[in-house]
Amino acid sequence: MIRGAYRFVRVIAKMTYVPITPFRRTVNAACLAHQQYAAADLPPQGVNKYEILRELTVARKQMGITDRELAVLQALLSFHPNTVLGGNADVLLVYPSNAAICERLNGMPCSTMRRHLAGLVDTGLILRRDSPNGKRFVRRHGGDQQAFGFDLTPLLARQPEICAAAEQTRAAEHSYQRLRRAVSLMRRDLAGLAQFGQQTRAE
Repeated sequence: MIRGAYRFVRVIAKMTYVPITPFRRTVNAACLAHQQYAAADLPPQGVNKYEILRELTVARKQMGITDRELAVLQALLSFHPNTVLGGNADVLLVYPSNAAICERLNGMPCSTMRRHLAGLVDTGLILRRDSPNGKRFVRRHGGDQQAFGFDLTPLLARQPEICAAAEQTRAAEHSYQRLRRAVSLMRRDLAGLAQFGQQTRAE
């Protein structure tokens, strides 16, 4: 009996279960729908975290995030030691404490930081992998490890979507600038023609 229980414990210890529900937070349809990104195919060559952050900065309005949420995401990315994510990097979780995140955000209040973190989760750019007690940490068992924190996989999985949105934003901005220049030239021409018309009528 004891030997059987010991074998059961050893089997459980080797299991790596990935949680999908947040700790002490409500589960909604969006939370479950965003889990699809965790199983999506990632770019085989990996993604440069600074490049995708630049693309996301351009496309932030289309992706539904604010500049403050973008700052929090940048802080989270800074906790990953690799510049290129994905590819040969099999661990895409970061597990900083709230205090450590706020420190890298130049002392942003913890309540504000948590609100922006929730916004990133709601938009499906990161996923929560909460431990049983809500703490963020990594446990190593021999060659295996189990980490609890924020999963960056969706950010990499949505790279094509982010890049496409950034290109659309740049194209729209370019079109707007061209239209603005054309309108400016038209206004100048109209003003000049009106002045010429007034001078001609006076004669």
